[in-house]
Amino acid sequence: MKKRLTSFIVAAALVLSMPTALFAAEQHAETFVPNANTAGNEGGIMPMIIDNTTISANRINSTSAEVAAYAAFDKIASKATCTIILQEKSGSSWVTPTGLSVKSYVKTVYNQNSIAAGRVFTVKSGKVYRAKIVFSDGSSIKTRYTGSF
Repeated sequence: MKKRLTSFIVAAALVLSMPTALFAAEQHAETFVPNANTAGNEGGIMPMIIDNTTISANRINSTSAEVAAYAAFDKIASKATCTIILQEKSGSSWVTPTGLSVKSYVKTVYNQNSIAAGRVFTVKSGKVYRAKIVFSDGSSIKTRYTGSF
C-alpha cells in the first residue's frame, strides 16, 4: 500500500511539474470514423475524445525504472483505463521482456475526466526498455510510447 501511494505521488508530481507548452507539438486532433452511434453532422451521439496525454519514464538505477502517465478527456468518462506495458529492446525490435515478475500495470477510474497512473518496475541491468501506454475512455483509445530507458 505504501509503495502504491509513493508511486502515485511521484507520478502526480512528474505530471504536474511538466510545463504544458513542452507537449504542445504532440497534441493532435483525433479522427473518428462514423458508426451506428453517430448521426453525421446532424448532432447525435459523438464519441469522447482523449484531449491530451503526458508520459514520462526514468531509469532510477540499474534495476529500477519509473513510468508515469496522464490523460485528460473532453467529458467525464464513466470508466477509463491506463495500461502501462514494459517492452524490451531485442535487436531492432521491441518485445515482451522475459524474466521480470511484473511487466504491466493497469489503472481504472470511474466517473472522471482524467486519469493518472504511475509504477516503479524492476528491470534488468544492461537491458534497454521502453513503455507502451494505452489510454481508453470507453469510446476512444490512444497509444503512446516512452523513449528508451
